[in-house]
Amino acid sequence: MKRVLQAIAEHITHVPERLQRRKLLVLTFFALATAVFCYGLTQLKFDFTLERWFEQDDASFIAYNEFHEQFGSEDGVVIVYKAKDGDVFSAQSLQAVQGIREELLNYHKHLKEGEVSALDHIVDVDCLINAFILTVKDDILLSSGLVGDTVPTDRAALEDIRRRALSQRDFPLKFFSKDMQYAAIYIKTDFGAIPLDSDEKPASGMSIDMAQEIAAAASTEKKGPPRFKPTDTADYLALNAALKVILEKPQFAEHLEYYKVGSTIESEHQLEMGKEVAVLYLAALTIMLVSLLLVFRSLSAVVWSFLIVILSTIWTLGIAGLAGLAATPFVTLTILLILTMGMADVVHIISGYLFFRNEGHDFKAAVRMAYEKAGVACLLTAITAMAGMLSLLFTNLVPIKHFSIMSATGVVVALFLTLYLLPVLLDLWAPVPKVKKASAVMQRLMPNVALALQKRLDKVLPVVEKRPRTFVALFSVVLAVCIYGAFHVKVDYTSYDQYPKESNFYRSIKLLDEEMAGSARVSLYVDLGKDNGFQDPEVLRAVEAMQRKLETDYRKYVVTTSSIVDIVKDANQKQNEGRPEMYKIPDSQLELSQTLFMFNTADPEEREKVVSENYRKANITVTLRTFGSNEYTDVFAAMKQDVNDTLSVIKKTYPEATVSITGLFSMGLQAADYLMTNELQSFGLSLLVISLILLIIFNSFKAGFISLVPNLIPSFLVLGILGLLDFPIDFYTMMLAPIVVGIAVDDTIHFVSQYRAEVLKDGDIRRALRDTVKECGQGIVFTSLVLGLGFGIMSIASSPGLANLGKLGFLSIFSGLLCELFLTPALIMVFKLNFASQRDEQRVEPDPVPGNAQA
Repeated sequence: MKRVLQAIAEHITHVPERLQRRKLLVLTFFALATAVFCYGLTQLKFDFTLERWFEQDDASFIAYNEFHEQFGSEDGVVIVYKAKDGDVFSAQSLQAVQGIREELLNYHKHLKEGEVSALDHIVDVDCLINAFILTVKDDILLSSGLVGDTVPTDRAALEDIRRRALSQRDFPLKFFSKDMQYAAIYIKTDFGAIPLDSDEKPASGMSIDMAQEIAAAASTEKKGPPRFKPTDTADYLALNAALKVILEKPQFAEHLEYYKVGSTIESEHQLEMGKEVAVLYLAALTIMLVSLLLVFRSLSAVVWSFLIVILSTIWTLGIAGLAGLAATPFVTLTILLILTMGMADVVHIISGYLFFRNEGHDFKAAVRMAYEKAGVACLLTAITAMAGMLSLLFTNLVPIKHFSIMSATGVVVALFLTLYLLPVLLDLWAPVPKVKKASAVMQRLMPNVALALQKRLDKVLPVVEKRPRTFVALFSVVLAVCIYGAFHVKVDYTSYDQYPKESNFYRSIKLLDEEMAGSARVSLYVDLGKDNGFQDPEVLRAVEAMQRKLETDYRKYVVTTSSIVDIVKDANQKQNEGRPEMYKIPDSQLELSQTLFMFNTADPEEREKVVSENYRKANITVTLRTFGSNEYTDVFAAMKQDVNDTLSVIKKTYPEATVSITGLFSMGLQAADYLMTNELQSFGLSLLVISLILLIIFNSFKAGFISLVPNLIPSFLVLGILGLLDFPIDFYTMMLAPIVVGIAVDDTIHFVSQYRAEVLKDGDIRRALRDTVKECGQGIVFTSLVLGLGFGIMSIASSPGLANLGKLGFLSIFSGLLCELFLTPALIMVFKLNFASQRDEQRVEPDPVPGNAQA
């Protein structure tokens, strides 16, 4: 390993001179490569859909697709509207809703030949206008809409509509609130249910699940699990825009106030969040560049730092686009990581260059010595940062794998550009060394930050030297408390975590939970393994018992349940003069079969929503209020046991019966569970890998231990604080710990590398520490400032998740700075780290791990 590092150090030392002799060739290569990656950037697709969080062979995802194959997509839009006149059954409100429904379904009449519309994705629209009611006429079961084709205007007719709506057991909460001020429109789409090999959209007017039946037939022919086209975020945005055009028409908007939820609506927030992140990124970059100008007092240092960071971002995202990776919300973290790591690499090199220029060396010697001192350290920090990122590969969640790959790529790209492009840029326009005496005006406009900082750094080591054991004990207590808190942390995710409380989406979810049937829904997908199984009264009774148990035992969470059972009981009652005691499942299989036959004849589209044509598969819908994933984990475990108990009863007659709890909400909880399990493992793995790397780098267990400990506190600090305050972590903050480990170790490697080079001179620990703090203290402080600002700027984001990420990231990085300046020297003094055995070796062969000058 020593020889390898020596060879690498030798290569990096001579890279600047070799590249500067071939400036034109180097610049041409980087220009062409940038052009290629700019093209790759145009191929990068943004994907915020939950369905792509899982591997194609994941059992949950397969069940999810099988449900879509049979019953179509549940990835629709729910529009809760408030009647401005206070009554959803008024003529004005009903006419507005009828107009909206007609425009959503009959939009094609206004299209030119060959023209397509985002509304093509709409399969059906359910609301008070067409909410189906079963009636009996001449012993024939009929199905009709609540309102019909024409909205009456006289009070008596409107009151009759209200009366009939209230008489339907499943209408309250589903279609209107108890106070009748709110009502809902349910828009069913084909998102996530378009066959993978299909180029066609379901035609308008097609039977609601005809497309799904075609998909099922195709899947059967292929004898494989169903596969569907992933939904593109652009499709969501287009449909959302089309919906807004209709809903905002004056004839509708003057009567109704809208509250919308669904992935289609959420896409707009994701787009706005992306724009906000771009603004915050530019703000962070601006702050960093101003800081660079204050520290380096050189415009070229600012320009080249900016260029390296921007090119690193373009290259990384371009590579991701060419590789077919999808950009998820986590791409924000990748961009921040590139910004911070790329800036840190450049700062170490430029500060080293200026240090040697001020020492009297000429340009070429200063560049060579800067790369000799800092180059290998930058490489080693990149390796450790990559280890932290790649530890996230051990997860079942696809977006986190993509984030891991993109982030590791970004670290490598930033290092590559720093090593192979920056020397040429410095040759084109070199930062000037600090002037010995600036004018009074210049000093006021641009104070000498470096000089002021150095004076304060000179006071750090004497404080530590007085009581090194006290500092070690103090930081040990902090670490112990953080670890204790980390063991009490919990992952908790809700569908509105990323939304400000004043946002319409947040208020819409709350409104659905408080006034309507709940903002979440899961589907129990039952396959009896045998045709006509759901024409068996015993099966329906078992399902009915399960529904009542779910509604009773989990009333805090479950708002409603619905299935073929409810329709059968309603139809049976209507066929028996509406007698209340006949609201039940028919006693005999013959009666049940006849009831189901008549219902299918009356309304086959409604039958398709709840049971398959051969009565083998059924959809049992459970609507829920939104609570955190942590709370729902235990609730779902208990609910699943109740469902399995019901399945055990059914299996006595239908041994091949299976049931899957699926749907977007269920998949979200599964993702949270995967995240909790895998990310904690990844965090531990990243610590292990980085520990091994540090051990190999410094060829000393003691040095490896001393290098690791200062990084544990910033890593555990986030988890510890959240655990102690009983504050749950979400998807963003869960990934912060392994990221911080990778970033924080940057300062440690530079510090210990520089100290190692100094102490090997004469074995004097105190002198070596003083020179180390003097030479690389400023670089460590400034890189921490850069890294902290990179994350800290996100604390002003409107999204709570990103804001928390910014605050906690800022806190972690600056706690790492304190550890580096106070704990690392204290540990070195207490454990008397002097690399004695390696000092003897150095007399024979030179040190392969150079320290870092100034940075």
